[in-house]
Amino acid sequence: MSKEHILTTIVPFADVDRHQVMLLPQLFKLLQEAAVQHADLYGVGMRGIAERGTSWVLNRFAVKLSRYPRRDEAVRVTTWSTGVHGFRGYREFRLHCGDELLLSASSLWLWVDLRTRSLTRVPEEIAHTFPTGSGSPPFCAELDRLHLTPPATSVPALSLDLRYSDQDANGHINHIAYFDLLQSALLRQGLAPQPLQLEIQFQREIPSDATTVDVRLESRETEATAFSISNQTTSFAQGLVS
Repeated sequence: MSKEHILTTIVPFADVDRHQVMLLPQLFKLLQEAAVQHADLYGVGMRGIAERGTSWVLNRFAVKLSRYPRRDEAVRVTTWSTGVHGFRGYREFRLHCGDELLLSASSLWLWVDLRTRSLTRVPEEIAHTFPTGSGSPPFCAELDRLHLTPPATSVPALSLDLRYSDQDANGHINHIAYFDLLQSALLRQGLAPQPLQLEIQFQREIPSDATTVDVRLESRETEATAFSISNQTTSFAQGLVS
């Protein structure tokens, strides 16, 4: 099987916003689907969760876009692994429309025991047999050392609701929901809801029985906006958009 996996689709009406461009959570849903399909080909995706009791969980993402895909455009996602080390797995994404490169992204995934919710080492037979790389360098080679400072706790928080559809097959709030919350908060604060650069670190699971979370946004001198998603006691994710 190929070291790369390619997912092609046409952007549907249901996945675009009022400006006819792809919604932020739907964009990341497309990347997630490509990653899951590739992992499923090698028995380490969603299909093996029940028998294995372990799964990849997204930890970090660094993304840069030239523009968002538009309604009815034919797009393709190319994804590949850049290595599995211990309990960490690294994956690249590129999104094209024809010959135009729209998105480059690097991601870090953690291998988690779903029964104990703890990190566990990727089995040797998986680490050694999963294909690595296309030869292209990572978009963000410093992803492991990405330092993200959250907004100050004194920054006013927006309280946003969670929905039943935010939960996934792993029994937790899927990371796609985080991007929905972020885009909603950006719009409500009068900021651009289609950031062209995004860095995010997922820190803790949002409890499955949670009904709301707090989103904080804080402008930085670099024309970027820091964000956090949390409740009164726990930070679930933090990052930077521009």
